[in-house]
Amino acid sequence: MASAKRRRPKPPEPAPPSPQESSEPPAPPPERPGTYNVVWALLAGLAIGFIAGRESNRGSAKTATAPSASAVPAKEKATGGYASMSEFPVGWIKDGDLLPSTTAFLADLSDAQKTLVMQALNERNCECGCGYGTLAVCLQKDPNCPRSPAMAKLAADMAKDGKSLAEILAAIDDKQGTKSKPAAAAPEAPKKPQYIAIAAWNPRKGPAAAKVTIVEFSDFQ
Repeated sequence: MASAKRRRPKPPEPAPPSPQESSEPPAPPPERPGTYNVVWALLAGLAIGFIAGRESNRGSAKTATAPSASAVPAKEKATGGYASMSEFPVGWIKDGDLLPSTTAFLADLSDAQKTLVMQALNERNCECGCGYGTLAVCLQKDPNCPRSPAMAKLAADMAKDGKSLAEILAAIDDKQGTKSKPAAAAPEAPKKPQYIAIAAWNPRKGPAAAKVTIVEFSDFQ
């Protein structure tokens, strides 16, 4: 009698774990060669740029708070002059306001020396009796004046020799006789009415027997 053998079925093989059920951490992505070198280079560049900028700002701050002697404007120096004629007060005469025939005294002078001379001529009056006021105005309106061209040449010669504004003004005062001239004393008030003889040919207006007569003197040039 034949006998049959039974085979036990093999147990099913366990399914591979899914990525979510895996207990092991996923492997990191492969690193690119030189990544860390690039990062460190960027960080070092930023640090160097920050330090350089900070030192530059410190240097500029020191320069602003403590300017050198060459950076001081000319009008703040001992000469007391303006840096250029563009800084002159309104109404002052500049070299461009003069006639070309009267500017020979400014030849061979630098711009700073021309500014110094014109400032001196604007700060001193002409004492020739022309009534124009300053030497600069007299030189502009009356080139034939015997005083203002001589004072202009004096100022130009002194500026060429490196003299200061104060020295030029003192020399002009000395030449014109205004430095040692004492101040005029105030006139004393008359104690009684003054009588002034009037010539018969003088023009008159009003009654001849008026209680008050006003005498006006004038000089027409």
